[in-house]
Amino acid sequence: MSLDVTARAYIERIMPILMSRSADEIARGIDAPGHSPLRDEVLALGREGRFSAFYAPFDWINEDADVVIVGATPGKRQAKDALLALRSTAMRGASVEEAAAVAKSTASFAGMRDLGARLMDHLDLHQVFGLRTTADLFGCAAGRVHSTSVLRYPILDNGVNFSGDERIMARPLMRRMVEENLVPELARLPNAWIVPFGVNALLVLEDLAARGLVDGDRLLGGVLHPSGRQWNRYKVQLGITTGAAVQEVPGGAEVLRRSNLLRDKVRGIVSLRSAA
Repeated sequence: MSLDVTARAYIERIMPILMSRSADEIARGIDAPGHSPLRDEVLALGREGRFSAFYAPFDWINEDADVVIVGATPGKRQAKDALLALRSTAMRGASVEEAAAVAKSTASFAGMRDLGARLMDHLDLHQVFGLRTTADLFGCAAGRVHSTSVLRYPILDNGVNFSGDERIMARPLMRRMVEENLVPELARLPNAWIVPFGVNALLVLEDLAARGLVDGDRLLGGVLHPSGRQWNRYKVQLGITTGAAVQEVPGGAEVLRRSNLLRDKVRGIVSLRSAA
């Protein structure tokens, strides 16, 4: 479990700034709809056209993990939660490493864990992981999971949360973030199962697998992103909407196709393990 030298130095640099502001000031600075000196200057990481990136403490890596859950990019809520957790933990006297670990665990997929576990369980991923339920990854088995995003730090699209799209690897700012952060991060977890949440994260990981940068055999793609904005699609993946009704759901046929491919891959993994 670790924090690399670059991340540690960055956190040490911004910590006095965070300490000098109240929790409310930090929250307002991240949530601001217009220009924010904190978010858009102090924490700024780069800009490309209408897209901008800013720092939030998602650098800590659980090197003991055998499951990696990968989203597209954290949003303002996750960034705010992580920064406030970093600040409050450090104010209690914790080390930079400890504060970064708490920040990461507090904010990763906050508000999405129940649905995420429900989707993974329905697709039988708990069988691959040897768990009663994947909900344990957010509870008693939390030591087995590492949460991250293909874009480690928050990306805003004209000031609004960017949820990802199929052109992530076509944009220099985003491609650089993937190759400078995600690729070495996953290289430190070569034997972990990789579960992308959502098609945009999956497309990036499929690109990396095609280039030999991640192990495609350990890529378990097809789970919808549990952001709570696409219930008609969730019902398809959960088998609530079936038959001809699937065709009436925008993207429903593709959700079903990816779900079936993942379920077949899981079945093969479990079968090989049983035969060994």
